[in-house]
Amino acid sequence: MPPPSTGRPRVLLFDIGGVCVVSPFQAILDYEKSKNIPPGWINHSIAASNPSGAWPRLERGEIPCDQHFFHAFHADLTNESRWRTYYAKHLSATRRERLSDAAEEAAYQVPPVPDIDAEWLYWEMMRIARTPDPDMYPALQRLRQEADQSGGKLIIAALSNTSIFPVGHPYTDETTSEGRQNKELRGLFDVFISSAHVGMRKPDVEIYRYAITRVHEFVKTKFGGEGVKVGDFVFLDDIGGNLRTARGLGMGTIKVQLESVGKAVEELERVTGLELRGTGRARL
Repeated sequence: MPPPSTGRPRVLLFDIGGVCVVSPFQAILDYEKSKNIPPGWINHSIAASNPSGAWPRLERGEIPCDQHFFHAFHADLTNESRWRTYYAKHLSATRRERLSDAAEEAAYQVPPVPDIDAEWLYWEMMRIARTPDPDMYPALQRLRQEADQSGGKLIIAALSNTSIFPVGHPYTDETTSEGRQNKELRGLFDVFISSAHVGMRKPDVEIYRYAITRVHEFVKTKFGGEGVKVGDFVFLDDIGGNLRTARGLGMGTIKVQLESVGKAVEELERVTGLELRGTGRARL
């Protein structure tokens, strides 16, 4: 793969949750806090269930979002073996002791696995992720305006791990405020890649290669020329593992931190040379 291009990137590739809209991780953190669950357990459980767990299968579109999913998701979140492994790491971190000592204790004495309301948690995550991020969303709208006037010199694309809501759900019904917001968000992108619709998910390298191909085809079809290469991309995501795959392919990356999205907007300004927080258009 060629190295990342120097200068202004041609393609800005955005994750959605935790970047363009409020992070669903906030719902997880709030739930863990309210139930006195060690912080990080739910994310650990989801990650440890990959690739055959309910959550990754939902995000690859292999199973529908129905009661069977919620039952399987609950089973993943209450897996005893994973809980013991996680709890040993939790003890080691909080007590600042060796992992081997904590693991020995967790093998014989560990609290019961937290009983998590998987259905409620899922929909709370989706509810929170309907809210546009107050820092990134206005910047994204300004980028859309700039891209429209760029003649193909700036492309705005999305690469998001998603799930497909049940038919008729308000989040996909364009007569509801939620559905209209979803349509508006998607309309900001030249190319929108949804994991559940293409059968792949981050951080697997195949979906990144698919994204590069889709954007390349879009550019060739609409603007002609040679299209784009991987070094033309800058990818924004809130998960380190997703960014590592992008960097491994040769993309530039920007890490979006929970509760510090404004710093990512500042970095976007730096790499694009555009004023994204004020009324001006460029700082070239």
